Amino acid sequence: MRHSKQSASTIIGIAVCVFLLFSFKNQPEKAFHSATAQIEATDLKRDALKILQTKCNICHVKKNPGKVFTLDNMSALAPKIQKQVFVKKRMPKGNKIHLTEQEYIILKKWLRTQLL
Repeated sequence: MRHSKQSASTIIGIAVCVFLLFSFKNQPEKAFHSATAQIEATDLKRDALKILQTKCNICHVKKNPGKVFTLDNMSALAPKIQKQVFVKKRMPKGNKIHLTEQEYIILKKWLRTQLL
């Protein structure tokens, strides 16, 4: 099931890029940058979701099932993620699960796209 959602996300990203290329046919450079930004945002969201699924959902499934992160709800939960991970530094909880420096960077970049 997860594979088909990722495939659908990729297809949507490509469709948006094609649309943008045709929309900006007299401004190909602008279209290229717009399309590239869309792909990067899609990839960033997918990478952030992987982190949330592997580092957060492990505990949330058992201890906080109402806050299990999915592709559909992660954007709405972005302010809470920001607060718990980066402001209060309460998550991930415990000594067993740690975010790597690269995972922190990916989450920060993704959160910047959500909290503008």
